[in-house]
Amino acid sequence: MIKNCLMVVLIVMLTIMSVAGLSAQDDMEIYALGVALPFTGSFGTFGQDFERGIDLAVAQMNAELEAAGSSIRFETASADTEQTPEGAARALQTIVQTTGAQVVVGPLTTAEVLGAKQFADENGVVIVAMASSGPAASIPGDNIFRVIYPPDTFSSKAFATIALERGHENIVVLHVDDAFGNGMNEQFIANYQARGGGEVASFAYAPQSMELSAEAAAVSATLAGFGDNAGFFCVCFPGAAEAFVQVAQIDPILTSVQWMGNEAMTTDEMLEDPGHAQTLANASFVTVGQSAESTPLTPIFINDFVAMFDKEPGIFTNYAFDAANIAMLTMLAAGNDGAAVKSMLPFISNHYIGTAVQAFLDENGDQAIASYGIYQVREDGSGFEEIGAYDGNTDTITYK
Repeated sequence: MIKNCLMVVLIVMLTIMSVAGLSAQDDMEIYALGVALPFTGSFGTFGQDFERGIDLAVAQMNAELEAAGSSIRFETASADTEQTPEGAARALQTIVQTTGAQVVVGPLTTAEVLGAKQFADENGVVIVAMASSGPAASIPGDNIFRVIYPPDTFSSKAFATIALERGHENIVVLHVDDAFGNGMNEQFIANYQARGGGEVASFAYAPQSMELSAEAAAVSATLAGFGDNAGFFCVCFPGAAEAFVQVAQIDPILTSVQWMGNEAMTTDEMLEDPGHAQTLANASFVTVGQSAESTPLTPIFINDFVAMFDKEPGIFTNYAFDAANIAMLTMLAAGNDGAAVKSMLPFISNHYIGTAVQAFLDENGDQAIASYGIYQVREDGSGFEEIGAYDGNTDTITYK
């Protein structure tokens, strides 16, 4: 009899626990966080690593929410932008229509961001981009927030100043034919010539191109025509940059001038080929990129990333981590509602100090703090070293 009673009690307790568990699950509120990044193409490795940074941010946030007794949890919904404006628009539409997400982290490039802009604006979806920098996306009042990397209106001034300090009377620019490359080219020319620079000849290459021998020949011929004291500026994506250097390393003109290039050219892959590394070293290649200064969160992020993925985070991955945190903190404050997030995000961002810099936004929703390092390839081609700093907010360069 006692045995039967105990069995009944046990069954009742298990039933209550089961119902309580189901009730707790039913009470759980899931916020979908979209992730629109290039997972294929020449930027596929960037997109994949950025997604890991976002996954780390989400895992940490969910753990904190659980510890705090909150019923809210975040789940990511990812789609491949295919590194094109059209692909970004499709990715955003897919994420929103399949999950109802109101906030999306990404896309990566300015061309992708602009490709997704119309759908985002028309549907009240907030885009939180981590590395887009083209001035074409500096638009007040839209649903795009570029929270970490400042627009190229700043870095173009630094490149113009460096070119003049190097004595370059004329410049040849090779740039990717998209919103980022065209914008940087235009900004650089305006700043270079306003500060006393001479003629600038520009050549564009198709965004997906990986064969740049014709462009290299055109750049070389133009540099030869400019004569002494000319310089070269490459505004190139990594894969195309490697293809260009492959051709340039046997060109007597291209190997006799000094080079500048955008930060995307400083990937580890660029220097893996000894010939490429030596070509850039001989050209005194210099770039302007986000400062190597860190916050107390930087080593914590790196250690947590390694612990979760058993690998070091790649370049800019921490920007994705920070962008995801800004997005989630805003959703926690404003709710899972695009209009409310759009209204609240500047306040949250302006009070967020992440793994690299404080995210402080201007009237366009862009990062307003521009603190850059100036990096040069070491003489032996073994890597990049910081040789100076550029303060975009005061437009001044200091060298070590």
